Amino acid sequence: MSKAHDMGGRLDSQRIDIKSSKEKFKADWEKEVFAITLALGFSSLWNLDRSRYARESLEPKDYLQFGYYEKWLGGLINLMGENGIIKDGQENGGNFKKSSFRVLKAKNVKKLLNMGGPTKRESTTEKKFNLGETVSVRANNSNTKVEKGHTRLPDYVKGRTGKVIAYHGSHVFPDTNAHFLGENPEALYSVEFKSQDLWDKCEYFQDTVVVDLWESYLEKFK
Repeated sequence: MSKAHDMGGRLDSQRIDIKSSKEKFKADWEKEVFAITLALGFSSLWNLDRSRYARESLEPKDYLQFGYYEKWLGGLINLMGENGIIKDGQENGGNFKKSSFRVLKAKNVKKLLNMGGPTKRESTTEKKFNLGETVSVRANNSNTKVEKGHTRLPDYVKGRTGKVIAYHGSHVFPDTNAHFLGENPEALYSVEFKSQDLWDKCEYFQDTVVVDLWESYLEKFK
């Protein structure tokens, strides 16, 4: 069974609000959470995939009722606990080792944001799939390295068949990177699925859904 965060394809009576808003933050505390997350992310104590895993590992009841930055804050608190920065909600001054802690200076924030977090790496193996090739998605959408671990394979495409429409080179594999098991770069593809093959009730049969998937998520179509 997928985790609470893996919501793609689930039926819900509520309509998604697609109205654009110029406000990036709804309250000042959200700005503070964003800033602290950015600063601690630069510390090198964890990586982007680990931070995603921390958010998706929140208790399901909390994840479903939390707002966007509440999820960020919940995940951040868990990461700080893992790394000895806090203990039982309090500052843990005695156990935290600051020797490897990198400090993000204010003058470097803009440069860091413009750089982003590139995940593309040099390819060390030949890609297995070609453009236009039909592929099957692995039926088991769990992390094959860590039980109940992080994965970017969404539940709604598992066991489905699609067509490779783009190849993006080799990228950091999140399933291992989130658990500090190495970057293990893999080929990353865009796979196109027919909507009618994904949803029991499909309003527009001509629609397609494109999902970016790592090579080990895919299998040769038989």
